Amino acid sequence: MAPSLRDQQPFIPGAGRLFHSPKKRHVNNVNKAVVRDAARSLEIKRLRKRLEELENPVIPSESCDDASAMPEDVEMAMGTSVDDPGTASIPSATSDGLHALDEPVTSTPEPADYTSAPPDTLEPERKRRRTTHRADVVSMHSRWKALLPSIVEPLLQYLQRSSGTPVKTCFTPDHRCSSPQCAQRKQDVTLLFWDHYESHDVPYCHCTPLTHVLISSGMFPTSPTQPRIAVSIDLLEFYFALFERSGDAVTALARALRNYYTRRGWRVLDSKVSLEMLGVPMLDPFRRPLGFAIQWYDSVRVLISRTVDDTIESARQAIAAHERLDEPAVPSMPSGVSCGTSTPPFITSRTLPNTSKTLPIPPSDHLPPSEAPSQMPPSSTPGVHHDPTRQRRTQCSSFLQRRCPACFGGSAWGRTLADGGDIVVAVDGNFSHRHLRTSGEGLDFYNPEYFVPKAKVDSVGTRIDELRKSNKKSKRTYVPKVPDEAVDACENGHEAANEQKAKTNGDRFDDTGIMALVCGHDIPIFLANIDTPGEQLKYAIFLIEELFTHIPDDAVVAVLYDIGCVADRGNGLLVYNPRLRTGLGLRDGEGVERLWSRLRVFIPVTRTSARSRRIWLIDRQVQAIAEEMLNNLGLFLVHKMNRGVIEQRDKAREILNRVAVTEAELREQWSLQQAAQLSVSAHAPARLKKEVDAVLALQNDVDRVEAALEAVRTQLTDGGPSPEANTILSTLEKASRDLSKRVDTLYVSLNVGTSFPELKDFDSNFVKILILARDIKCNIRKRVTAQFLEYDRLDRAAGGKDNPLGTKLHQHTRKAISKRQPSILTAIRKFNNYCTMLAAEAKKHSIPSTFPIPSPLSTDLAKLRDDPNLYDDVWISPLPHQGRPRWLEEQSVREGIQALLKVDRCNEEEARLHREAHNMCAWFGRELAATKLAMLTFGSMYLR
Repeated sequence: MAPSLRDQQPFIPGAGRLFHSPKKRHVNNVNKAVVRDAARSLEIKRLRKRLEELENPVIPSESCDDASAMPEDVEMAMGTSVDDPGTASIPSATSDGLHALDEPVTSTPEPADYTSAPPDTLEPERKRRRTTHRADVVSMHSRWKALLPSIVEPLLQYLQRSSGTPVKTCFTPDHRCSSPQCAQRKQDVTLLFWDHYESHDVPYCHCTPLTHVLISSGMFPTSPTQPRIAVSIDLLEFYFALFERSGDAVTALARALRNYYTRRGWRVLDSKVSLEMLGVPMLDPFRRPLGFAIQWYDSVRVLISRTVDDTIESARQAIAAHERLDEPAVPSMPSGVSCGTSTPPFITSRTLPNTSKTLPIPPSDHLPPSEAPSQMPPSSTPGVHHDPTRQRRTQCSSFLQRRCPACFGGSAWGRTLADGGDIVVAVDGNFSHRHLRTSGEGLDFYNPEYFVPKAKVDSVGTRIDELRKSNKKSKRTYVPKVPDEAVDACENGHEAANEQKAKTNGDRFDDTGIMALVCGHDIPIFLANIDTPGEQLKYAIFLIEELFTHIPDDAVVAVLYDIGCVADRGNGLLVYNPRLRTGLGLRDGEGVERLWSRLRVFIPVTRTSARSRRIWLIDRQVQAIAEEMLNNLGLFLVHKMNRGVIEQRDKAREILNRVAVTEAELREQWSLQQAAQLSVSAHAPARLKKEVDAVLALQNDVDRVEAALEAVRTQLTDGGPSPEANTILSTLEKASRDLSKRVDTLYVSLNVGTSFPELKDFDSNFVKILILARDIKCNIRKRVTAQFLEYDRLDRAAGGKDNPLGTKLHQHTRKAISKRQPSILTAIRKFNNYCTMLAAEAKKHSIPSTFPIPSPLSTDLAKLRDDPNLYDDVWISPLPHQGRPRWLEEQSVREGIQALLKVDRCNEEEARLHREAHNMCAWFGRELAATKLAMLTFGSMYLR
């Protein structure tokens, strides 16, 4: 064995030279050499040809039944079509069901074959991933965009003809040519059905192109000009129905079709790989053709849907004009349109095929931001400033009414926030829907309906940065309900809206998440693509501004933004918690989380898809979710009334009857609790903590000096004092008096008398311990609550609702609990020591009995979970003369307050549900009238 290379290295003193061990070059599929025998390949080829000659060939019948019933082995050519790059071409089936070639092959090999065309001994080298689009891909993309408007009519004719009838199992070309001079041609096309595939010579001519013949016959082409593969339209419709439930599954469908075909006798073989591998089954022959068919068939569906919306919008505007003018106003027949405002970017005209009628396009004021020409209605000034010259809006935009008629279908606006406002929406972001930079951009083929434009979002971010840099104070005076001290304590305790915290790797991901705005019924309204590492404020601000541009000026909106606050104090929840705030009813603002739950299946798919395809997948899935929730909106209101209002209100009233406390007393105690917990003095210890620490340090110095003086006095008494000793003793006593004065001066600088008038006469040591006890209890409460949440995760795992037992994450949670538990117990013991010291100081300095002394906490976490003393703050002010308040002392009063608030929220929710049901019924009447008028007036085939 050869000596090690490390031994051959020269000696270098010190740390030495950095040595890297040589890496062994592994042989993989990329650089593996495959040796083939040319003679054996030619001999196999000759024998196969001889076998074909000996067998009796079976001539395939041109009838439908023969073509669909005979299993065939079709050879898939690996060459690419000019019209459809990357799409495998499939020649027609052979007559005998065996292998066939595109060109005839002689039975005996010629000698020149051994020298002129030797087989390759190496597999073709893998191509590197393209970073730019090829010219043929761009050309095919443009041809698809030009083809889409013309295939709408044959598609609708087939859908109308096949509606309510079983799917046909045979293929009959629907070629109709009225011009006798037109030369008829035929193209061999492989047709993919759900249970088999066939090869047919499809006739076509100049006036009826091949794509129109295929679509009229129920097959969708995979190429815009001369397709060689077509997919059943009924199969594509089934795929999109599956897509709405399970997500994008093109690869799964392609593999499933290939396996299913093989099991039923329709094998797919390859004919253009090598001479030896002639007739090898293809692994994935249908993925790329199916991908093209699914992508562009959905584009046709979007075109039809938006055309129908535009037609109904025209009728809707005619009805509105009739109501305003109070005179007959029949909409005129559309005369023409250039580029509709709701037209996807790949369509240049909304003209109906083979008709002279075109559809009118409503103004951008009635369309969502992605459908308007500028992607958002223009604003005169930055921000949500309404143009005084424009007509006053009395209703929400029609697209908002179509998305949620219960929220936006009303006509009465101007309710105050105390009454719940007019509209309740929720905003939240998700950083799981990331996109890898290496996945590429992709060609834009879809104009999203829910995603707002990036340029508008960036402009809002620029405006926010300019306002922050200007440091201009707002002219409006707003008195916050939550003290600034509580807000400061919460400022660094939340995850969302923290622009400085990077949640993803910006170098690896170009799109880092999604921001969504949903209505009170969890229906998505707008989406924003997050392309910054942190969750910046511009996304939420723009979504809110965009909403205000489409609603009346006097509409009042309550926005719930879940920022995931994990601060140690929850006093801000007394004002902002929807369950405690008057007017919001039972709306919790968690609708966005429920939307993320339904979109989680797209996280791995969209992460590696092209950027444009990612937007298409998410936008189309969100649209499917919105349509489903719109169809079930009435059931949602009924369920909310029965299960959300009636049941919860009955349970709350049972609690009120059991506590035997009057409603007036409970409301008074709730007001006292809010006043006590939202007072400025309740948050002052956080501001004084630094000064109290300084006082504590000086007090320790005074204690040490006094101990030293006591020791010196003892020594001098035993041995007799000397002049030097008296001098030292006098110096130490003077230093002790100076330190005491400094401590007193610093304590006065704390302004305890100003911040806490009730504590101005208390001993400084008592105040110091009291403040320290309060701070450590807040810390204990936060850590113990987090520990309880981890225990809940373990309990859910035991029940099968979270991570299974024994997984790595589950074990990590158990280890984290065991590591943090000793520190929590140490903090509890320290707090209990402070409670003992406070009790002793209270007796020593005659603290009034009306001042509440904190109670110790249990060191058993199981008992501490149900201990209400854990959630009580340490009081820093004496109690009133009547003693401890009932909301703090009596558990029944606290339960009664919660039940009373629940009854109030249920009553508010009931009133809101009645109002939303009225809005929905009114919208349905208007929508029914607009749809009927559109069908009678415009006579469009889209509405049949």
